[in-house]
Amino acid sequence: MRGSGEGEAIIAASARVHRMSAVTSLESKPEGARGRRKERSQRAEELMAVALELFSQRDYASVTIKDIASARGVNTALIYYYFENKEDLFRSAIEYAVSQALENYRRLGEKHDDPVDLMRDWLRNNVELSEPIRQLVKIMIDWASSPARAVSIDAAVRQFYAEEARILSSSIRRGIALDMFQEVDAEATAAFVSVHLDGIMVASVIRADFDISAAMAELEDQLWQMLGYQPDNPERMPQDASAAG
Repeated sequence: MRGSGEGEAIIAASARVHRMSAVTSLESKPEGARGRRKERSQRAEELMAVALELFSQRDYASVTIKDIASARGVNTALIYYYFENKEDLFRSAIEYAVSQALENYRRLGEKHDDPVDLMRDWLRNNVELSEPIRQLVKIMIDWASSPARAVSIDAAVRQFYAEEARILSSSIRRGIALDMFQEVDAEATAAFVSVHLDGIMVASVIRADFDISAAMAELEDQLWQMLGYQPDNPERMPQDASAAG
């Protein structure tokens, strides 16, 4: 999945759907059962990936279970084995996508002690994952106008943005404490980055010639200016034309 608050559910990348309870239950099962559970989980993830692809290409209402089964080359019965209906598959796919994005962002947060390295890597990560993020943007724009909003999807998106804000604001505060950044409102600055990341991804969907890498590089420059940071040897993100919309 990108981030400006509850109502702006436009990105994503994936919710942690009962992950801890699933791990706990697997630990108490024999190896054979664990292997079968892993295989089932992999098959469900494959179905969710295909569903997300179709939902991003067409609107939610026009995609059928038969379409998804045909795209994956399986019988519709297999989809109903894992999911109750199309709405359940859609909800599970979005929550899964948000959980994967959360996991990826948390790994970034744990990887870096240096706040500059973390935020550079954060922006670079959005460029590298721009295609799946754009896919989710298209889906969530369509979903945001749906009258049948699912509480679990909205909660997953809120969780994503809350975690994004936490990691960014804590990194900014750390930079201030280390005298790397000037005094700023960490939460407001994190919100600025989040909203602009959303804007970049939405623009990349709307504008055919939009250059994501260039936009991210400009956002990075703006962020350093806001923080009063002057990098001695700035590692600007490569402006790869392949990442453009």
